[in-house]
Amino acid sequence: VKMGIDPSRLSAVGYGEFRPVASNDTPEGRAKNRRVEILVLKRKNRREMR
Repeated sequence: VKMGIDPSRLSAVGYGEFRPVASNDTPEGRAKNRRVEILVLKRKNRREMR
């Protein structure tokens, strides 16, 4: 947002315990599950940015 991204183009989703990448039975697995993933998508109707 500070770099000029319109906040209406951003969204956040939390999956909590529903999408772990590792078992939560070990400290290592829990550490792997504490993460933030960022997905950048290309717009379908791309217009020149001003």
